[in-house]
Amino acid sequence: MLEAFRNHKRWLMFIATVFIVPSFVVTGIYSYNSMMTDDGAIAKVDDVSITPQDFDEAKRKRLDSMRQQLGEAFRPNMLDTAEGRSIVLDSIMNDRSLAGEVAKEHIMVTEETAIQMIKTFPAFQVDGKFSAEQYSNFLAGRGYSDQYFVELVRRDIAHSLLTEGVSRSVLVPKVMAERVMDLLTEARTVKVHAFAGSDYHKSVKVTDEEVKAYWESHKNEFNAPDEIDVEYVVLTPDLFKTGQPSEEDIVTFYEQNPNRFRAAEQRRASHILIDLSNGKEAALKLANELLEQVKADPTRFADLAKKHSADPGSARLGGDLDFFNQGVMVPAFDKAVFAAKKGEIVGPIETDFGYHVIYVTDVKGEDTRPLSEVRGQIIALYQEQQAQNTFATEAENFTNMVYEQSDSLEPVIKKYNLKPVLVKNVTRDGSNDPKLNPNVIDSLFGDESLREKRNTQAVEVAQNTLVSARIVNYRPAHTRSVDEVKDQIAARLLAQKALNLAQADGEKALAKAQAGDVNGLNFKNDMVVSRQKANPNTLDFINQVMRADVSKLPTYIGVVDKGDYLIVEISKSEKMPMNADAINASRNELARLYAPSDEVGYLSALRAKHGAVILHKDYQPQQ
Repeated sequence: MLEAFRNHKRWLMFIATVFIVPSFVVTGIYSYNSMMTDDGAIAKVDDVSITPQDFDEAKRKRLDSMRQQLGEAFRPNMLDTAEGRSIVLDSIMNDRSLAGEVAKEHIMVTEETAIQMIKTFPAFQVDGKFSAEQYSNFLAGRGYSDQYFVELVRRDIAHSLLTEGVSRSVLVPKVMAERVMDLLTEARTVKVHAFAGSDYHKSVKVTDEEVKAYWESHKNEFNAPDEIDVEYVVLTPDLFKTGQPSEEDIVTFYEQNPNRFRAAEQRRASHILIDLSNGKEAALKLANELLEQVKADPTRFADLAKKHSADPGSARLGGDLDFFNQGVMVPAFDKAVFAAKKGEIVGPIETDFGYHVIYVTDVKGEDTRPLSEVRGQIIALYQEQQAQNTFATEAENFTNMVYEQSDSLEPVIKKYNLKPVLVKNVTRDGSNDPKLNPNVIDSLFGDESLREKRNTQAVEVAQNTLVSARIVNYRPAHTRSVDEVKDQIAARLLAQKALNLAQADGEKALAKAQAGDVNGLNFKNDMVVSRQKANPNTLDFINQVMRADVSKLPTYIGVVDKGDYLIVEISKSEKMPMNADAINASRNELARLYAPSDEVGYLSALRAKHGAVILHKDYQPQQ
């Protein structure tokens, strides 16, 4: 198997691009350092220690990845559980075991292959080409040297050859793919008659005794977590946008920053686009013919554009694209327009869209906007700059005040004329208020804030945005009293009683329908449903419809759905014809679904082969 990998470089490149690159760009690569001491080891692979330092580094990288993926939903303590520790440690042991297997099998990836691979990474591409600047910025941001990163790519590709070899070896029988296709594509035509639960509400009542009995037997449903009411304040540069520049400041700024107020050259052009739908040769021939015609008589350009241009938006306007700056259009088109003179017709110009015949109809030269036109902009820039400078100073004062006078937010409220915000019913899981991000929530539920009633530290929740908060009311986790939830319980019991009556009437009508008597039933909402297209229906509705016996049609079934009882008439059932391409696509998709479990099994066996053992009880997987 390994020999096959070595002989198929292009396939190898594809695998690495699709499956390996994201691990570099998003999360980095785990340490490959294997020369560790046994002191404090939490696990071993090939008799080499995995230390707490190794674990912390891997955890940090995984958290960095999760932070980028989850955004505001990210919480720093997401891996501070037994399951989280197990996930991180497993990833380290997998990596070490793969490194051992690569060495044992003498798998080598050349430096040239790794360099070529790096040049294809999307993160290092600008306009479809490798950007040395993007690459250098990436290396600098992570503290990597070029040689170090190339080595990491070589090693990770080698690791991937083992895992991808397993996952891509999954075989799915044709009959299984056909069966899955049948299940997914089968479509049934249905209509429903609804016995709406709401129609029975007036016929039922709920007593206080029933509410209390339900509460007594379902107390776990009414457990409330720790809840807090929070008051917070926000410090931003906007608070300091009050200064007004002098006339001298305005004039000086205008004179010293001419480029800021210079309007770039603009061109106005019209074009006729000939797409490649009839082939490249035919498109070029037509474009040349049109070029000759419009050069001979430019007044015909608009009419010919309306008739021949494949760009419907501009064709309606005679090909007109209005004024645009340099760099806005695709490179070849842009270069041709800005190299031409006003009134010049050029082409055919080839782009990915086809061939263009271009008419440069007007030119606006580079110009500096007058002071009177940009005065307001200068004042806004001045205020923003002054606000940023003031904020830089006051941010430190704000941070110190909320810490040093931590028994109240009132001092900073008065000093900065802040408006406090009150948010109720905040839990450890978070709040809908974006200012109360996970870092603020974690601080609020810390001992200093929760137990000692102190302000949180100043937390930067966005660029140049500081928040400090405090708890104004704390409700420990408890079971809500029957009085707190009686309306909720009463509504639930009322709906259930009404549904019971609806279902009783519906089942009687269903029995008649199944016997051939549908008098009194008004079937509506003729629709086609399948497992692929659930429409607005619930999953349970779809499952019951698709599981029904359709050997004899029409057939009738009863479905409880969203508080109503529905009699469903199934009048038609069709399966899509399958061709070889569809079956192969299904087999490939199923193989992708099964692949992760095969890979997990392979990595588990590999860890056993390389003597992976967990030494610390706190990192043992939970049973």
